[in-house]
Amino acid sequence: MIEIKQFSELTGTDQRQLFGWGEDIFGVQPWNLQWRRKDLRFVLYKDGIPLSHAGILKHTVTVNAVEVSVAGLGGVVTVPEARGRGFARQVVQQAMSFAESEWTVSAGLLFCRPPMVPYYQALGWEVVESAAIIEQPNGKITSPLPVMVLPFNEIHMFFRFYIDSVSTQT
Repeated sequence: MIEIKQFSELTGTDQRQLFGWGEDIFGVQPWNLQWRRKDLRFVLYKDGIPLSHAGILKHTVTVNAVEVSVAGLGGVVTVPEARGRGFARQVVQQAMSFAESEWTVSAGLLFCRPPMVPYYQALGWEVVESAAIIEQPNGKITSPLPVMVLPFNEIHMFFRFYIDSVSTQT
């Protein structure tokens, strides 16, 4: 049986199962980026075993000098033995559906490793064509990763071209 549950925090057991299976499982360690804590976590369980995760946080970004509320998506992972079955797609869609219906946000936003861009494009996400400035402990930098958006309303084209700054840490 497959079910997706929503949490504010993961249990230690779920955290070890989902994230404890390798070094740099997200492939972003070389950039030494600091990420904000997720507000909510969505976990897909099959027969009671946690197999896939997506986290979201509510955040404000600056788009062409206008503040816009978004749902940041991060921590998307499926344990290696469960990949290729659509589990990540299910938790990402559940997380974004929640954000669109329950939060007052204009879009989903994620930082994406280049090899994963086609995967997210197939789910309706679009690459932001302008450089995004992100806040880090040592100051503002240009994001070394592509930024993608999943627009929820008429802000669609505005978002694609004009994201100015995103804070990735508190």
